[in-house]
Amino acid sequence: MNNNHIPVMLDEVKSFIPTNKKINLIDATFGGGGYSKSILAEFEVKNLIAIDRDPISKIFFEELSKDFKNIEFFNEKFSKIDEIISESKYLKEKFDVIIFDLGVSSNQIDIAKRGFSFQKEGPLDMDMGSSNINAFEVINSFQEKKLADIFFELGEERFSRRIAKNIVISRTKKSIKSTLELSEIIKKSLPFSNTNKKTHPATKTFQALRIYVNDELNELKKALEKSESLLAKNGLLIIVS
Repeated sequence: MNNNHIPVMLDEVKSFIPTNKKINLIDATFGGGGYSKSILAEFEVKNLIAIDRDPISKIFFEELSKDFKNIEFFNEKFSKIDEIISESKYLKEKFDVIIFDLGVSSNQIDIAKRGFSFQKEGPLDMDMGSSNINAFEVINSFQEKKLADIFFELGEERFSRRIAKNIVISRTKKSIKSTLELSEIIKKSLPFSNTNKKTHPATKTFQALRIYVNDELNELKKALEKSESLLAKNGLLIIVS
């Protein structure tokens, strides 16, 4: 499988990492392994724990493990970071650096069948891994007000009510099954002046759906609260958003 994801702020992240000692590190959103690979190659890393809820990340970790030792991978939500560390062989260690890179990766968007892209035909899914619901269920069963609230609160979509109303009207005729179907409904819901902008009209709604399906805000809240106690003295919590 091709690894298409390039970390957008790799140099900025590396600028914080200590160079005067061996470090223990948690890459809490391993993804395609971009941060981990670069840090392992350029810094003195004692132990590295990689976490990602997406099953495809294990493929990229196995590639990385051919070149580096003292690294472990856990296919789990980062909200369970404390449980993961308790299962790790590095239990007695505190961590000098913990990194979170939030959002969706190219490896998820580029696979149409995962349903993250509003520009590629695929099923309404958006599950990053271990989610309790998918986008199809949200779009086809949630009440109009609930949909509007999700789009407004998690996507800051100004036309959330209009989009939600048109979704409900469309699904009374037939279920909304694909990403492009939903994208087209959203596009028709926005005023012409908004559909003419550089940003795709479905961007905010799809973002909101993805965040809701994966419960991203609650996951992050739990993870950040738990991470503090895992840091060594003067340890760094680095978050890319």
